[in-house]
Amino acid sequence: MKYIRRKIINDIPYYYFEYDLKSVTGKTTYSRYLGKSLPEDLKGDIEAFFSEISEISYENLSQSIEDYFPPNGAKKAEYHRYKYACLNHELFEEDFRLFRNLFNILFMLNSNRAEGSRVTRLDIERVLKRRVKPKTLIDREVVNSVDALNFAFSKDFKWNLKSIKAVHRKLSYDIQPDIAGDFKKEDNIAGGGFKGLVTRTTPWREVPKDMRKLLDWFKDERKKKTYPPVLALRFHFKFEAIHPFLDGNGRVGRILLNALLIETGFMPVIFFSQNHRAYCNSISKARQGHEMNLARHFVGHLVKTWHAVEEYKREGRIKGGSPQIGRWEIHRASIRIY
Repeated sequence: MKYIRRKIINDIPYYYFEYDLKSVTGKTTYSRYLGKSLPEDLKGDIEAFFSEISEISYENLSQSIEDYFPPNGAKKAEYHRYKYACLNHELFEEDFRLFRNLFNILFMLNSNRAEGSRVTRLDIERVLKRRVKPKTLIDREVVNSVDALNFAFSKDFKWNLKSIKAVHRKLSYDIQPDIAGDFKKEDNIAGGGFKGLVTRTTPWREVPKDMRKLLDWFKDERKKKTYPPVLALRFHFKFEAIHPFLDGNGRVGRILLNALLIETGFMPVIFFSQNHRAYCNSISKARQGHEMNLARHFVGHLVKTWHAVEEYKREGRIKGGSPQIGRWEIHRASIRIY
């Protein structure tokens, strides 16, 4: 079993929970004795262990990382990192699947509505249950979003121009087929026109060059082992500053941010649509060199994401199946209803 080690001493088994904890000072092994047999409430013990691991990991963070976030922000990021890591244990397989399913629904809902979509949660649930070809714009929007998420959160996604274009193409191919997967051919702006948030973006002729520079910077930062949430946020506002596509940049950017978080073992985040103005404002300020607002916004919405998924679970409309939508899973390649 994952993280469980058995030692045999004088023909007697002894069980330990062990987890390799990587930090700026190197790798250490977190170990806790479980007993001569596995405890009845092993899941509860593992949850407690990961809570303790989050504290240890936080204490090993550099001062520069802690300073990047608002007070207790880095601590909250680590706490949710290991809440998510705990779900990756085999004993939590159903919990993990449910978290990812409900996260995907809420992410699609909020990311699309932030860009003016009229999709509702009931629309998404309805489309996930249907087994026919999508007919309406809302249907296509949901199916395309699932396809883009499945690709971006899979091992097929690579940090290169081809994959980034593929995310955009999957989002747009039968909604805006003339621009799907292609960099913009005319200049555009970022922002919605309120409080002076409309800002210029990279001129369209310079997009390929600036995107290659962004990916080169990204690869260099990964080699330097930049703290993943910091790297994800910086990549995000730099990507939005380029605004490489004629439309859909916000949705693509938020998917890429979460692709990096998931790839590096951190919990994904939803930027809720009712706070979209604050989100845009924080990106605008980050572009001007003031990143604290974006870091604060990220931490607040990380906490809010966990609570939103838990609240969704408590409704009882999904867990274990329901007459409304049946039982379903979002798989990497497709949606499976059963």
